[in-house]
Amino acid sequence: MISFASLAQADLADDGGRALEARLLVSAEPAQAVHQALAEGYAVMPAGGLTSAIGAFAYSQESVSDFKGVVAVRPRSSPEPEMAAASTALRDLKTNQMAIDPATSSVAVGAGLSFAQVNAVLGHLVGPSARVLVDLTSIGSAMAGGVIASGSMGPLRLRPSASCLEVALAGGEASPEILTGEAILRAEGMQGWTGLVQAVRMRYFETPLNEFGLVLPVQGNDTDALGDFLAYLHPWTEVQVPLDRSSLVGRVDEATVINGVELVTRASLEQFIASAGDDSLRGKAQNLLQSCDYAGADWLACITGWSDHAVDDVLALLLDEVTETIGGVMIDFGVGFSSGSEMDAFRAIREGAPDLARTRARVAPPGMLKPWTTSTDVNLVAPVRDSTPMANALCAYQEYREKIAALGSDLGGKVGVEMTVYGHMNPHGLDPHHRTILMAAPGAEEALARTAAQVVEIKQELIRALVKVAKGFGATINGGEKGAPSLVDLVRALGGEEGLPENLKHDLARTKSALAQAPRGFSFRAPKELR
Repeated sequence: MISFASLAQADLADDGGRALEARLLVSAEPAQAVHQALAEGYAVMPAGGLTSAIGAFAYSQESVSDFKGVVAVRPRSSPEPEMAAASTALRDLKTNQMAIDPATSSVAVGAGLSFAQVNAVLGHLVGPSARVLVDLTSIGSAMAGGVIASGSMGPLRLRPSASCLEVALAGGEASPEILTGEAILRAEGMQGWTGLVQAVRMRYFETPLNEFGLVLPVQGNDTDALGDFLAYLHPWTEVQVPLDRSSLVGRVDEATVINGVELVTRASLEQFIASAGDDSLRGKAQNLLQSCDYAGADWLACITGWSDHAVDDVLALLLDEVTETIGGVMIDFGVGFSSGSEMDAFRAIREGAPDLARTRARVAPPGMLKPWTTSTDVNLVAPVRDSTPMANALCAYQEYREKIAALGSDLGGKVGVEMTVYGHMNPHGLDPHHRTILMAAPGAEEALARTAAQVVEIKQELIRALVKVAKGFGATINGGEKGAPSLVDLVRALGGEEGLPENLKHDLARTKSALAQAPRGFSFRAPKELR
């Protein structure tokens, strides 16, 4: 038996700087611990890798006033996965274990492992091109349980459930419940409000062998050109999850698949260079900054993918022979990256923008108040090779940036306003993230609160504009990257659930139903819009 009262207080904070007010338990077999905690009158919440956990620890003291306290359960991890037999039942898999079943091209993964660890083992034991199709930029740090719980999407715009076969959910019983099919949605994107993911079974696939990266300077305010660029790349981004055990579906005739197009702004690159502690990374980032300067551009479009060809051949493959451009974008100052250490450096630079923004949002500078922050998260899916909705959506984001910039100039220095732009421009799901951070000195609390309210309203105007674009041009809003919290943002911006598009009304009803069935010891953190 566990003595929860004797557990140490968690020394953890989410990306917004909110401390976790809970006792922390680390367990390789959390179902029994969860069962005991709920039975003794404790509330329970997961605490995973915290790779993108803004608001994860948000709950009122009133919501836990009738519990003995809150127990945060973190799945035990390992530097190297512990291998279990292929026959191991998912409910019996420990959080630091994995098991490969070649007969079904599937791998069972404990909640405390990262999918980078899983892919490394698959590459060694199955083959160098075997991969789990988990779509995540933080694949090296995010724990598998948290990936399912957040329902996160990355450059591919695919949710984990696209290739997930089973989820073992510790929901209060002594043994985990096994979720399959549509029941997986009771866990995916639910932030642990319905239970704690203990293990997951995923399919793995054969993909083209080599990773590649292409960086092209682009103009961020030329929304029509960016829309044309994305539409042009569409054929190479047609990534679908096959129903059988075949290889990943994409531009297989050319053995090349683009799995993402992401943003890095010139300003973000400059911030990365100023803070980079690695001379090699700083030098590579300075080369990319030089590409921006030569091209007279303010953004970099970072294309990533898999190919059986070398990166120079991929560049030639993507090139339009008539215009000698890639979708209208000149390649003269483009930079290519190949598999291995080059791609590791590329990812470190590309992810430098969101990493720095999250750090600045979490840490109060000396003599300053705790920063206030919010970010945009709306995924818009456009019809095949139609640049119009994408261009109009990007125009809405441009107007959002202009309004935030104007807000900052009107504050007389009382509140500092920063914005970082980064994120996804895949034609299968346009979701470029914009993080706004407000900073103020002690004594300016009222000004900070007023400015935060203005930013929220401007953000809600953006959400309404994107929904209008979707309705007007035959595109679809399918929520955002963070599952249920993204849905809540849409509900608030659109004046309630009646304002939601029909597909999201269905998602909201399903989410409410799942929460209604969950023990209150889990669901206490869920927003009121979902209860």
